[in-house]
Amino acid sequence: MSNVDLKYTIALPAGAPKWNETQKFLAMRFWFRVIVGLVIVVWIALITWTLAFAQINKAAVTPLEAGANLTVVLAPILAAAAAVERTLETIFNVIENSWHTMIAYLGRGLRWLKSSEIEVTLARQFLADASEKYNMELQAIEFTEGSASAMINNMQSRMEGANRMMGIAQKRLEDAEDNLADVTSSDSYRSAKAAASVILGLMLGVVISTLAQLQIFAMLGIAAVPPRIDVLITGLIIGSGSYPVHSLVGILQQGKDTLDSVKGYFNRSAPSVQQRVTSVLSAAESPTSQPAIVETTAKSVEEKPNP
Repeated sequence: MSNVDLKYTIALPAGAPKWNETQKFLAMRFWFRVIVGLVIVVWIALITWTLAFAQINKAAVTPLEAGANLTVVLAPILAAAAAVERTLETIFNVIENSWHTMIAYLGRGLRWLKSSEIEVTLARQFLADASEKYNMELQAIEFTEGSASAMINNMQSRMEGANRMMGIAQKRLEDAEDNLADVTSSDSYRSAKAAASVILGLMLGVVISTLAQLQIFAMLGIAAVPPRIDVLITGLIIGSGSYPVHSLVGILQQGKDTLDSVKGYFNRSAPSVQQRVTSVLSAAESPTSQPAIVETTAKSVEEKPNP
């Protein structure tokens, strides 16, 4: 046992953490590796289940109409992405409120966690002692004979001292608890949380898309994609989060509007071009048009009187 551990064991009140940082670190590293391995196994099983064993049927493919709103068409995808985000927020809120050891392992370190927990324990003990002293000061106030001003000054001095001591104790406990709560604000933990959110979100997205058989390509009227691949891609899109999904829908909507505009332009231009071509062909194929012109000209020349 180190000198620091020995000092904590002797000086700290009951209830203070006395675990060894090295042993706790090794235990947390073991469990972290177990969790990573479990996630890899679950990923492999999930992809295998989606691509080989899940009961997935080809969804009905209907071509999109001109001017269709993709936000309405892809509403199930957007709803599923929002549900994944809310689920992840709930999971991490539970972890951050109950599993400080793992968070400290990923963030500030176990030595920092132990020091913070010890400071919280000492601050609570100090507040308890201050409360006891405060009550004693109140009980020690006596109404003695003498001037009223002297008695009031005595009472005020005692009350001010007791209140100041209580304020210091409460401030110390508040600072200690805030410092312990800051375990989730480290850059290391935020990076680990972001990576875990991506992995868990993709997993949840694939599960939801497989169970609900959501197929984004089929919703967009594209029939060339196999249903299992469609479900897998849809799950990955859902798991990326609501903001990327909204961005994707916006890009698809802009592309579709552009194609609809180009298609509408050619549809408007095609009838007039076809009409002109038909008129030219009709005039060229008419057997009486040219002779009639020649006959009319000849008749006009014969009827013209000689001068």
